[in-house]
Amino acid sequence: MSEPGAAKHILVIEDDENYRRLVRNMLEAADFRVTTAGDFTSAMQVIESAEPLDLLLTDVQLPNKTPHGLAIGLMTKKKRPELATIYMTGSFDAEKFAELTQGAKVLPKPFTAAQLVGAINAVLAPRA
Repeated sequence: MSEPGAAKHILVIEDDENYRRLVRNMLEAADFRVTTAGDFTSAMQVIESAEPLDLLLTDVQLPNKTPHGLAIGLMTKKKRPELATIYMTGSFDAEKFAELTQGAKVLPKPFTAAQLVGAINAVLAPRA
């Protein structure tokens, strides 16, 4: 029997290289398939491709002069309305930010691997 994350493909958008690597390692340890993007352009290339995705995990705050994670999430919903989204933030109140995202899951940073995997499984479970 395989792990819950097996075969689920997650796009992680995080501009901090060390945090991006940490999140990737957490997810791969839980048997998720992971694609990472460090900026808006790289993220949109994956989103606009035919690559199957199960979840978008995006940081809210991205580099200046680029669209932030909320904008990427909204653009993604237009292109892939079925794609689940979780926002990560260390800068905003997660509950207040969740109101802006119309109930999307918001994961406050820092988080543990168990919190990350739990949030993903909670979002993906209704879709299984």
